[in-house]
Amino acid sequence: MDIIIERILSHPLLSFTLALLCILLLFAILKGLIKIVFFLLALGLLYFGYINFLQEDYPLPKIDEGWGEKWEQLIEPYKNIDLNVTLFDSNESNTNQSNKSE
Repeated sequence: MDIIIERILSHPLLSFTLALLCILLLFAILKGLIKIVFFLLALGLLYFGYINFLQEDYPLPKIDEGWGEKWEQLIEPYKNIDLNVTLFDSNESNTNQSNKSE
């Protein structure tokens, strides 16, 4: 690893090219992250605008508090089922073939 680093540092054009590549890669990553942040901010502003201006005319639906208990009762019989299923491994060595070759 030290030999590779020494060769890169001994060639200024290669060092400059790699530094430029790193800067461009960092810029591309930051550009993508900034787009995601702006998108989330726009969604947040739309939501808060809806809450502020349109909540009285178009209220959000009420959440049923008992759905968790209903769901718990529905899945109770399936909680104790063991789903630890082993799949066929095609890479197993066949012991019968190894004995035949001897």
